[in-house]
Amino acid sequence: MTPDQLTAIGTALYGTQWQSDLARALNVDSRRVRQWLKEERPIPDWLDDELKVLLNEKISLCQSLL
Repeated sequence: MTPDQLTAIGTALYGTQWQSDLARALNVDSRRVRQWLKEERPIPDWLDDELKVLLNEKISLCQSLL
C-alpha cells in the first residue's frame, strides 16, 4: 500500500478529517497514521486486511440506507 492509496481509502471512509477517525478505528495513535503518510514508518502489511474490513462495513452501512 502506498501513502496515496491510504489517503484515498481514508478519505472514502471518513471524509476530510479521516486521519484521526482511521487511527481510532485501528486503535493506533494518529501520529502513527501521519508517519505512514510521510513514509517515516513503513505502512504495515496487516493494514490491508483491516482496511478491507472497514470498507466492507461502510459498504454494508450504505446499502442498508437504500
